[in-house]
Amino acid sequence: MKGITGTIGAGKSLVGRILRDKKIRVIDADVAVHHLYRDNNALRVAIAKEFGEDMLTEKGVSRTRMANLVFNDPTARMRLEALVYPALTEYLLRANPAFVEAALFENVPELVKHLDEIWVVGASREVRKNRLITNRGFSEEDAERRINLQSAKDSEAEWIRLFPGKKLRFIDNSGNEAELQKMIESIL
Repeated sequence: MKGITGTIGAGKSLVGRILRDKKIRVIDADVAVHHLYRDNNALRVAIAKEFGEDMLTEKGVSRTRMANLVFNDPTARMRLEALVYPALTEYLLRANPAFVEAALFENVPELVKHLDEIWVVGASREVRKNRLITNRGFSEEDAERRINLQSAKDSEAEWIRLFPGKKLRFIDNSGNEAELQKMIESIL
């Protein structure tokens, strides 16, 4: 199993889509977590116990309430991650996809242990900023703020520090989709 990660706006999802188009099984960890919120009874019970029954909905968790809680209380985020990440790791190991796409592998060290290689998707700051504004409708200020929050990850040395001993493959997605497809084909 390989990982796909990178900074905001770099193109992790596009790499995942290109691989899926080639009939390669890729699981998006964010999507998997939302399925676990809805379908994993043990996780639902643990969330209700930790955060209250009213945090649960028929479709998973109240995203608005959960976001408000974890963004305003760092301990709440850590408590949630302590419940979610083991369930996610177990699910992904059972599913055994060719690739897992996730923004924050460094927060799930138990999963990282099982990754043979991590593809780190990057792009220049200006390209990422333009993508966030054009494709996601962010304001210029919000795009800059989010990119700056991850500025340490602009350096390959930071990725090496985050994943010591792991095989990393750096993919520059500053160009267009056709160039990225060619790059992925040559890697495969």
